[in-house]
Amino acid sequence: MIRDAVTCDRDDCMALYLERDDMPEGVEFEDDIAARGWVSRPAVLAVPGRDDADVLGHTCPACVAGRGPVLELGECPTCTGRTVDLPDGSTCHYCGTVTPYPPDDLG
Repeated sequence: MIRDAVTCDRDDCMALYLERDDMPEGVEFEDDIAARGWVSRPAVLAVPGRDDADVLGHTCPACVAGRGPVLELGECPTCTGRTVDLPDGSTCHYCGTVTPYPPDDLG
């Protein structure tokens, strides 16, 4: 399967977002990344020194919030940053995304 992907244009940022396998019907990729905190804009605004306004640039949620760049890859579903296990769930060091733990199936 070929999926869309987006990377952060900030220098030294390794953030990556891959199109979800379970993308809801009718949801566009650009809408999905915006809902996850990614900012899309002409590259001339996203990357200093660029003058090609017709090229789209992206900034990851960690860099937007001032907690980037993402320097270590891990399991974050939003920016692929490194996560740590906390009481509320797996939490990204960079963008702060919390992925709740699955419910216990002890029935």
